[in-house]
Amino acid sequence: MKVVMLVLNDMTWDARVDREAAALAEAGHSVTVLALRSDGPAEREQRDGYTIHRVADHTSASWSRPLQKARELRRRTRALVSAAVELAPDIVHAHDTDTLTAAARVTGRLGIPLIYDAHELYPDMIAEFGARGSWPVQWYWRTVERRHIPRAATVITVSAGLATELHARFGVDPVVVRNVPALTPLTRTGRLRAELGLTGDDRCIALYQGVLIPGRGLQTLVEAAARVPGLVLAIQGFGPEEGPMRERVGTLGAGDSIRFMGKKTPTELHEYACGADIGVLIYERTTLNNHLASPNKLYAYLMAGLPVAGSAFPGIAEVVTDERVGLTFDPSDTGSISIALETLTADPMARRQMGGRARMLAETRYNWTIEKQALLDAYARLAATTALSDR
Repeated sequence: MKVVMLVLNDMTWDARVDREAAALAEAGHSVTVLALRSDGPAEREQRDGYTIHRVADHTSASWSRPLQKARELRRRTRALVSAAVELAPDIVHAHDTDTLTAAARVTGRLGIPLIYDAHELYPDMIAEFGARGSWPVQWYWRTVERRHIPRAATVITVSAGLATELHARFGVDPVVVRNVPALTPLTRTGRLRAELGLTGDDRCIALYQGVLIPGRGLQTLVEAAARVPGLVLAIQGFGPEEGPMRERVGTLGAGDSIRFMGKKTPTELHEYACGADIGVLIYERTTLNNHLASPNKLYAYLMAGLPVAGSAFPGIAEVVTDERVGLTFDPSDTGSISIALETLTADPMARRQMGGRARMLAETRYNWTIEKQALLDAYARLAATTALSDR
């Protein structure tokens, strides 16, 4: 089948879309991802058997200027629709709510099925982002979802929790395709410990990899980690919370135990993770989207053979607690976080056992070789249904 995917980024790094497009191409489908232009990337790119075509522009107006924003959204939608219609696909695959309007117009014109891929509970997720997540903007995106999601031929999402919520809201039965990495060998080079200037194994390294944004409880994490004897918290990421986090570290006098390592490239993250002792995941319950999150970093830590310390929310606990690969904590409680980190820091044997189970799960269950079959099966069912309806 000829598949067009719509995504509102420049596809320089979108691991989920990249994995899905490559898997479909490997299975024999013709896949084109229509994306946004930006400085640097070529307008057309061939990657892993599929094509990226950057055809539309990012919007520049903020949601505090709704008329200008609406004009830019219309221009972007027209560009995506025009490019998609010209390709005459058999299926349009919309990644997240902000591509739904364009995707629905294409499917309406061509009379073809729509696949909706919910990476997040989108209106809930944007609630943390100022004017972009104001109530009028959330209302707009919720209206888009109510109009189009129930009409999708197939809905895909990232976790059982999100699938349950989407069913409750729209009466759909989503296919779960988790954000799991490719099966990758352990890469224990000692790079992380060397860059932190730590010799020997006398100090335990807890690693946080991810964006530094509100809603993650990062200042609470810094305070909690600073209380744990023998622990170094290595932070790899960037974002608006970095300044307040650094200020908090300075106030605590914890510069030796809290280390900021900046942004790392996606290809480096696994090597660094393999050199850590604990992987840290922290989300606050600021939105339902956070509460139900089953982040790709969870599965990346498992692939690195790390025990995990994470928020005691359903999408995390169903792996960390149920599979006995770490400990959970209350992300609003500094003491709860400290206890989880201190318990893991003080028990190297427990860490090794949990890390061993984590790696085993990554090798046998939570890897893309296994997970992609759910995506391929969904496409096969849709292809069979479409073929029957055309007879």
